[in-house]
Amino acid sequence: MSEFEKSLKKLEALTTSANTSCKEFTNVLESLGFQIENCGNAGHKIARHPAVSLIEYPNYNCGHNKGEAVKRPYIKKLYKFVKQHEKAIKEHLK
Repeated sequence: MSEFEKSLKKLEALTTSANTSCKEFTNVLESLGFQIENCGNAGHKIARHPAVSLIEYPNYNCGHNKGEAVKRPYIKKLYKFVKQHEKAIKEHLK
């Protein structure tokens, strides 16, 4: 199993997880090649991927308190984004 497939499987597992820490979620995204940027508001992040050119990239919220879990809808949104652009992301990681 390739590194991409392992990371994608981790991300898929997180879509059903009750509690996913911001750090864990961010690490999985970074393993898929995402560049995570702070959005200006406390806890808000933008996940950009160099293989995908968009005007608006998906975002997520780590909450305002340190260690707060990422809510499942954000995880599902990023998983859907990766599946939608799977070919380009996989090619970029080679």
